[in-house]
Amino acid sequence: MTHFDDTPSPRRAFLTRVAAVGAGAAAYSLLAPHAARASGKPILELVNVPDNENFPGIPGRDKTEQVLNYALSLETLEADLYRQALNLASGKPLDTPLAADVSGYALSVPAGALSAQMAQVGFTFLSDFAGAEAAHRDFLRSAIQARGGEPVGPNPGGYRADFGSDLHSILTVIRAVEEKGVRAYLGAAQFINGFDITQTAASIYSTECRHSVALNYVLGMDPGPTRQRLDSPAVFHENGVNNFEHWQTPEQILEVAKTFYA
Repeated sequence: MTHFDDTPSPRRAFLTRVAAVGAGAAAYSLLAPHAARASGKPILELVNVPDNENFPGIPGRDKTEQVLNYALSLETLEADLYRQALNLASGKPLDTPLAADVSGYALSVPAGALSAQMAQVGFTFLSDFAGAEAAHRDFLRSAIQARGGEPVGPNPGGYRADFGSDLHSILTVIRAVEEKGVRAYLGAAQFINGFDITQTAASIYSTECRHSVALNYVLGMDPGPTRQRLDSPAVFHENGVNNFEHWQTPEQILEVAKTFYA
């Protein structure tokens, strides 16, 4: 597997791309409502499809808008934790705003359990993904405003995390946040209505999945998807532990999210 720093991925172009698509496309809808069938027999049997439509504390005039605000609340948290992590890893004050050009950041903390080469790869991911999460946050906010809604604001007290003092520990925290984000979007997918928002929504979801697998790679972990505590499977017969992503309910995700509220 070639190290990713050989071909760094510019994430800042995301805002330009989604602007061309239009702000009316956001959120996620990946699972079909019924099992796929061939010759009258199901070839993919969906089970445990989330029936919990409770998004506690999340506003919205309809379910789609509520899901968009749910996604926005998580992306706001994620973007801020990435900003803090990048500041910490580069020796900047924790409250420093994210720079528009992330190329100016440089690793200044110990690698921890990472090799020197893998630390550079991980830091490149950290800086690139920080820009991507900020783009997701801004896009979702614009999408909600475009449909006449009121975007949910950030937590009034801000966000905090116990990052540790080396890059390995910092990336471990960020990786856990990414994995929760992937499960959050899949768990809320069935509550989205409207094909006009599906394509860009799926592109954001897939980007989150790429973030997770990249961080798993840096940390020497199974690339996934693998089952975690509280996870529910999307299909009954997986035919392998890594074939299908798992999901969690909005209530489960929001309970975890609150642990990052300052």
